[in-house]
Amino acid sequence: MVIFGAGNVATHLSRHFFSRGCNIEAIYSRTLDRAEELAAGVGAAATNRLEEIPALADIYLVCLPDSEVAPISEKLPDHRGIWVHTAGALPIGIFQPVHTDCGVLYPLQSLSRERQISLEEVPLLVEGSSAEVTRVLKDLASSISERVYEADSASRLLFHLAAVFANNFSNHMVHIAGQILSREGEDVRLLVPLLRETFLKLEEMDPYDAQTGPAARGDAATMEKHLELLGKYPEWKKLYTFISRDIGRSRNK
Repeated sequence: MVIFGAGNVATHLSRHFFSRGCNIEAIYSRTLDRAEELAAGVGAAATNRLEEIPALADIYLVCLPDSEVAPISEKLPDHRGIWVHTAGALPIGIFQPVHTDCGVLYPLQSLSRERQISLEEVPLLVEGSSAEVTRVLKDLASSISERVYEADSASRLLFHLAAVFANNFSNHMVHIAGQILSREGEDVRLLVPLLRETFLKLEEMDPYDAQTGPAARGDAATMEKHLELLGKYPEWKKLYTFISRDIGRSRNK
């Protein structure tokens, strides 16, 4: 295997595949220091030069920003292994017609280099350009996760959209909450038990049933007090108003 990238996804996948006995020949990154740091832990060569990429790898795993996936494969048309990207929003056809054997291995998880987590329960969504490529990718994914699913490009994009709402947007809400408190000198860490319970509940309850707060109960007086506090933050005030209105609509359906 050759891995393009040394960021969040590349770090986790390379370490997990290496721990399962996968031979990682090279790590490529435009930032050589990053490539060397990751390569040192998985027994691979590090490079920031495309001409040094091994030409006979079985799998070329591209863990790069979406805009860089097609260009990197187009620069290596003679590297004929299976080309695989890890993006939720890119179609499998991004590699074609340069590379006919291609696929997708998309981890449905928020990954950060700084945190070490197990991928055993993380859903891995795979798609292959042929039945044989799909089999290879399912076997590869099953070596690190117990939850491997076939998903075509349309389904994967849908999961990616849902993940943005569930993960990225909720995380940004916590970021806003932290700024509201910290700007007034309050301890943001007091929110941690609340956040922990919020997400633990979702393992047992439907989000609709777990919803609490003034918007869910139609408490207009409390919401007006909140909006008054948000007067000096007009963008957050608009966000509060829109989301509260949407929660209210969902309770009246």
